[in-house]
Amino acid sequence: MKKKIAAIGFVGVVSLLFGCSDDAPSPAAPPIAYNESSSSVVTGASSSSFQQQTPTSSAVNNGGKTIYEHKIIDVPAENVDYPNIVEEKMFCWTPGCEATVVPPSSSSKAAPKSSSQNAITIDTPENKPPIVNGMTMTDARDNKTYQLMQIGGKLWMAQDINYAGVTSECFNEQESNCTSNGRLYTFNSAQKACPTGWRLPNREEAQAALDDATVPWSYSGRCKDGDCNFMGQMGFHWTSATPQDGDKNFEDNKGDSYTVIIVEKDPDYAGEKERLFFQVDSKTKRFSVRCVQE
Repeated sequence: MKKKIAAIGFVGVVSLLFGCSDDAPSPAAPPIAYNESSSSVVTGASSSSFQQQTPTSSAVNNGGKTIYEHKIIDVPAENVDYPNIVEEKMFCWTPGCEATVVPPSSSSKAAPKSSSQNAITIDTPENKPPIVNGMTMTDARDNKTYQLMQIGGKLWMAQDINYAGVTSECFNEQESNCTSNGRLYTFNSAQKACPTGWRLPNREEAQAALDDATVPWSYSGRCKDGDCNFMGQMGFHWTSATPQDGDKNFEDNKGDSYTVIIVEKDPDYAGEKERLFFQVDSKTKRFSVRCVQE
């Protein structure tokens, strides 16, 4: 009887265990590995290069443990198709949309202000015009005053200029000669010697001076390589004229190193020879300057 009861009890326990096992969850299946990717553009270490980085996440089962990995794959920048907004002035994210988008007209943009609108002019002695009072002119750069005269309808200086603000010299390096006869200049310096609003005479203006017997030529001489001569005998004045056939020494002095001067000879020195004429001479010699009002 006891054995029978024990057997029944054992069977009941076993049945109870199997009945409970029907409600227990099944063992968890290993996670399914997957890949998920997205794209983003980031700036690389250098400001002049770009990279496209593609993050990739994955999950794998390793001996009952789930391990997650995250990797970044670099894609060369030349393989990335960026919209060219600099050259195309516009871009679209969808193909064909350019036909439906009208770029803004350049005329709608405000015109930039000219730099001249913001320019400030400062009066200095170098750019202030001289003061003309009747038939005298005072150079604002050094306050020297000169006599004026009308020649061929133009206002001329009747004296040679004595402006020391550019490369020049006095005859025989004596300041008294500059005071009485003005300074001697190379051609390059002569173009800067006249005050604002005044300049070297052109051929037509110079010819009018040669034809006017009332012009008081100074016969200030010349200097070349430190050697000065002809003071009181001849005068030489720069012009802006272009050399031409008929000018003295035209055939011998051709090229950019030469230009036209006025030559004046004292009547006693000239004798029966020509007194006043155009001559082609070296730009490096030092001659006198008389300015004409523009």
